[in-house]
Amino acid sequence: MMDKKNKHILKNVGELYMRYGIRSVTMDDIASELGISKKTLYQLFKDKEDLVNQVFDYFMENPMFELTRDKKGNAIDKLFSLRKHIATVLKSYNNNLEFDLKKYYPALYKKVIKFKKNKIFEDSVQNIQEGISQGLFRDGLEVEFIAKLQVGRMLCTFNPNSGIFSENELSLIELFDKGIDYHLHAICTEEGLKYYHKQLNNIHNEKNN
Repeated sequence: MMDKKNKHILKNVGELYMRYGIRSVTMDDIASELGISKKTLYQLFKDKEDLVNQVFDYFMENPMFELTRDKKGNAIDKLFSLRKHIATVLKSYNNNLEFDLKKYYPALYKKVIKFKKNKIFEDSVQNIQEGISQGLFRDGLEVEFIAKLQVGRMLCTFNPNSGIFSENELSLIELFDKGIDYHLHAICTEEGLKYYHKQLNNIHNEKNN
């Protein structure tokens, strides 16, 4: 079982990779940032590749956000919670992370993409089913089909490598907002749309205050 020290290191190294990419962050940088000796770092991790693998394993086992784990609010509230998380991530996310992962750690990249596909799909299915049971989403929706569209949107449409949107567009929360708006207008009941627009107005009011 992983001890607290290892978890602390993996979490913080993951945040460094998100901010600067993988290739540009050296073992010396990590030791300096965490306030530990390079010798200690190599006692815990065989080499940089071992560290990178353990970092991604940690985040796959401990996702930064899970729609299925959040018990607060209804299905639409949970999408707004996801929005809040993504807005925070976008402030420091570096697109070099995925590029570095794909180029220098291809096996791990495939593993991460598979995890993301499954996670987005499973969370989307549960969120849609929850929204239907709450009367916020329409009955008779093809749940798995819509969930697969969500996977495609998050991993392909909103991927800088696809060339559909520019890196600048992808760095803005407004693009995610447009995606959610499109998604909810397609699946919401009248009651669901009223609730969605109410929550949207609350966000706009927060921005203006």
